[in-house]
Amino acid sequence: MTQANNNAILSLFKEADALLQGHFKLTSGKHSEWYFEKIRLIENPAALDRIVDLLVDRIRSEKKAYDYVISPAYGAITIGFLTALKLSKRFAFTQWVEKKMAFRPGWSGLEPGMTAIVVEDILTTGGSIQEVIACLKEKGIAVAGIYVLVDRTGGAVTIDGQPVGSLLALKVAAFDPEDCPLCRAGVPLVKPGASDKK
Repeated sequence: MTQANNNAILSLFKEADALLQGHFKLTSGKHSEWYFEKIRLIENPAALDRIVDLLVDRIRSEKKAYDYVISPAYGAITIGFLTALKLSKRFAFTQWVEKKMAFRPGWSGLEPGMTAIVVEDILTTGGSIQEVIACLKEKGIAVAGIYVLVDRTGGAVTIDGQPVGSLLALKVAAFDPEDCPLCRAGVPLVKPGASDKK
């Protein structure tokens, strides 16, 4: 991904007021000066549609074979669903069930031997993606690829031995709470969004 493409994608986030600066507690528990608020994208379908078009172009360019697009609840459901729609693939999502990521009963086509790609919104540590992959492995479903809108590690993380395809790869510092310079500076801490993760 070229710097020009990075800048264009970053501009889309900014236009949707989805890139926030401050002192944020991330789902991973780490703290950061920057937060990508995907809810602002979800409430702005036109902006999300343009961003997902770029993600779909990225996925198509890799010419992988797969049956499903899978996303974790809740923030990535809309992103994954729109991706699957544009790719003419089936879609399913995982969610927290009794403090564990799982597929709830009712999905009709998730059978052993199928292949899926995982689509997530923001990558910080990769924990949610690893949990989705564990769910797929339990069902005997192979993972053909992993894709995110924003990779906050700058491309430094592989998951289950696979690289993560991203629209925007930025090295965004994330601090353990005990080592957070924003805490030391007395900047008020905000926990944006919501998660059922325990």
